[in-house]
Amino acid sequence: MYEEKDYIMRLIHELIRTLIKLLCGADPDRSEEELLPAAKKGRYLSLRQMLDDGEINQAENLLQEELDIHDRADLEMALLFYRSLNQKSDEFLEDHNFSREEIRDGISYVVDLYGYGSMLDAFLEDF
Repeated sequence: MYEEKDYIMRLIHELIRTLIKLLCGADPDRSEEELLPAAKKGRYLSLRQMLDDGEINQAENLLQEELDIHDRADLEMALLFYRSLNQKSDEFLEDHNFSREEIRDGISYVVDLYGYGSMLDAFLEDF
């Protein structure tokens, strides 16, 4: 079971890296501070603090409610949000009633919202 969860975590990580590169044209190995425009950093850090405090569902709801589908920086911020969430331990996620599958579902929702759902389906075919 542990190997399966680790495998899912790695798949999500690589999926997010690929999406950041393809959809945002950014280097996925750069830090959040380098990737996000200054105008988005405060909002992102606030959402990250909520994650760290275990308020995962509330943070995800805020993120998704406030996304501007015409702003590519919001897409990038959402992908970084899910990258940060994916880095949390299984125990942390479980303690706060969240799962890796919900991370995948959140990524799917956001990518579909921006019109790239069919491309994502190709990546998730074997997921």
